[in-house]
This record gives sequence, structure tokens and C-alpha cells, in this order.
Amino acid sequence: MSQLDVDCVIVGAGAAGLSAARKLTKAGARVLLLEAGAKVGGRVLHDETLVSGRPLELGPEFVHGELANLLLDLVQSGIRGKPNAELVELEWPNYYYFGKEGTLIDAEAAEELPEVAQMTEAFEALGEPAARALPEQTLLQYMAGRGLSSRVLDLADAIYANDYGADMSDVGLHETVAEQREWKYGEKYLVLKGACLQDAMETLAHGLPIRFDSRVTRVSIEGGAGGGAAGGRVAVVEDARGRRVRAACAIVTVPLAALKRGELAFSPPLPQPPRRAIESIRVGNALKAIVRLTHKCWPDDFFDAVCADCFFPEVWLSPAAELMRDDATPPYTIVGFVAGARSERMGALPHAEVARLLLLQLDAMFGSAERPHPASGCCDGYLVKDWASHPHTYGAYSHPTLGAAGQRAALAREAHGGALLFAGEASHLGINPCIHGAMETGERAADQAAALLERRQAGGKGEARSRL
Repeated sequence: MSQLDVDCVIVGAGAAGLSAARKLTKAGARVLLLEAGAKVGGRVLHDETLVSGRPLELGPEFVHGELANLLLDLVQSGIRGKPNAELVELEWPNYYYFGKEGTLIDAEAAEELPEVAQMTEAFEALGEPAARALPEQTLLQYMAGRGLSSRVLDLADAIYANDYGADMSDVGLHETVAEQREWKYGEKYLVLKGACLQDAMETLAHGLPIRFDSRVTRVSIEGGAGGGAAGGRVAVVEDARGRRVRAACAIVTVPLAALKRGELAFSPPLPQPPRRAIESIRVGNALKAIVRLTHKCWPDDFFDAVCADCFFPEVWLSPAAELMRDDATPPYTIVGFVAGARSERMGALPHAEVARLLLLQLDAMFGSAERPHPASGCCDGYLVKDWASHPHTYGAYSHPTLGAAGQRAALAREAHGGALLFAGEASHLGINPCIHGAMETGERAADQAAALLERRQAGGKGEARSRL
């Protein structure tokens, strides 16, 4: 057999793939990243056309949690070319809006309402040991079973399910319990100031060998016990141009929705555990609408509102750290965020209609008798990003899934004796879909690959030679 091209080939240069490559490279392994697109970062994406010189995040936007957070560590260690970059903490949510009543309430007052406190208590109970004994059901069934009124069920859907990337009727309780139990990162909401998340991803990618515009179509595992490279198997990865890379192992980090669509063929077919995991874990869609306004129409302390019974379950200023400054100047940009089945319905509408619906909601939230259309009356631009149509992604991120408890562990296990590994947020055992969750899975896969390479090196035969 011919010499291996690299020790490990990594499919996808998002947060997971970059983290895996970074860790393996530091350990001395030869790696190559194959990226279908023309940039790193995967679902990290920004736009500067709506407001020149002010990046607007179309994908992930927040750093969730101040503890044991790989993304926070990356930012704090310094972003290349952005010496003034810093993280700013924001209160989330800092307003609640009840659409049926047309009532906007600051968070402190809303959380004093008995039924809102009951909703919070019901959700926080899912982090207690007793929650493990609850039968599998949807989050909606659980919340309704706790006696919550329809008023706060709408609010719970906006706060919890929309944040998960789904409707409450599509969120599985057992994975929600696992997510609550495993969350170790703290509760702070942080945003970047003086940089965007793409800058962070490019910092992570600096110096790594990456082949762009290389859409992988097939991963083959060749050889067997007693043949081929040490350990018997090699991974052969082929892209749409027919270019092939041979490695001791492959780490696949492409989004789960792309795997579900069969965009990546496996030969031989995937073993049953990862195949079932890919089928079982669900991916939610998300849609962001951003409107550009010439005047402020919200309270001075406003950053974000969760909105019950509204077209958009959440709205926030973006980039918040810039727009909440006392000396902030127009234009102002505000985001409407919707996920799950609602985003799929909204995605079928013309973008102009989506923007109009957001403006009408903002008018209802912030309008007065003297100024009934404060948002509609000063909008001079908009942008809509529907992740269902984004190439190679086809959705936002995985969410706690009904009947899928344990499936992420199956996806995280090595296949074909370690020659095939998966990483990416859908393989996170703590059901963490954040950037730092994806980074953790990349480092976990790097550890698995390093163990394989060490075993093969110790075997002292075959072509694979790791420098670990």
C-alpha cells in the first residue's frame, strides 16, 4: 500500500474541526482539513452589507457561560488583528413581552409574577436528581403537567424551546434533563466588542493546513485486521473533484443535517450505532431577521426581550455591546430570532414580509399613542437569514430530542477500530449546541485520534507514523 498522506484528515473546518486540528497539530500529528466552503467557522457567519463596517452575526452570536468555556478562553488569549476585542456581559432576558396583552415588562418585575416564578421553578427542577425518574415526554407535556397557565406556556416556549432551536412540542424531556444536569459553564451571557466571532474562528484556524472548496462526498475505510497500515485500517476521503486523501483516521465534523441528507457516503456503510444516532437526533432550523432603523424606539436599558405569543419569540439589539453605549449613533439594528417549526413557516414567506412582521411586532412592543409606529416609520433596510437554505448546513443546530437519550454517546464513539470518528455539536454528550460545545467535541475526537495513532506507532509496522 502507498504511504499515507497525513495522520488524520478532518472533514469540515468549523469550530469542531478546527479544535481537533489544533490539538492534534500541537501534539505533532500531520493533519489536513477539508472544507466545502471558502472560509472557516462553519455556522459562524457575519454580514457587513446592511451596516458598513459593523459586522452583524447571522449565525451564533453569544458566548454562553463564563466557566470552563473554550471559546471564552480563545477570546481572552487574544484575537489576531483585534487588539481591542473584549467580552461584555449582558442580562438575559432583560425584558418580557406578552403579545396577547401588549405588555412589556422588565425582567425584575416579570420574575416577581407568581406564574412566571412557577414556570422558572418547573424548568429549574429538571436539573435536580429527581428529574431523572421522570417518564420521557415532550417539554410541553411536562410544563402543562406542572399546571402552568397558557399565558406562561407561551412564555416558556419563547424562553426555553426557542433557545433550544425548536418548539416545546418537539423538545424531548430526557435530553433536556441531561442538558440541565451537564451544564457546567455558568449563566452569563457575553458578547464580543471590537471583533466578531469570525475573527475568533480565524484565530483558531491560524497556521492550520486547510483545503477550501473541497466538498467531501465519500469516506471509505480500507483494509482490515492484519493488513494495510498499522492496526489494519486506513481512511480514504474523496471530494467532489475526485481528489483523495489517505490517512490513519478521519474525523467527520459536518453538520448533522448534511449527514441526514446523505451528502456524505460511507463505505462500508456506517455501523448501526452511529447510523441510528444520525437518524434519531433532530436538527432545528433558525431564522434571523435584522431591520435597520434610523431612530431608537426602545428603553435605554433594553438589550433583549423574550416574547410570548408573537411572530418572533425573541428580539435583541445587535451588535448589543456597540448599540447599548451611551454615545451610540444610528443606524440601529435589531434582530428577530425564531427557531423550530415556526422558522420553517416563516421561511416560506418573502423576505420583505418577514421584515414587515418584525417591524409590526416592534411597533406593538415599543409604540405609544403619540408614536404608534416607531419602528416601521424609521426602517430603511433589512436582511433575512434562513438557515434551512444555507449550503452544506440545512438548519441551525441539534436540540434535545424525544426518544434520543443516549444517541449522542453512540455518535461520539469511534467506529471501524478508530479509523472513523465524529465530532460536532450533535455529538456532545451534554447536549451543548454552542460553539464551545462543538470545540469540546473536536478536542475529544482529537484525543481519540491521538490514542489510535499512538497504538499504531507502538505496533511498529505499517505506513502510519505519528509524531505524537
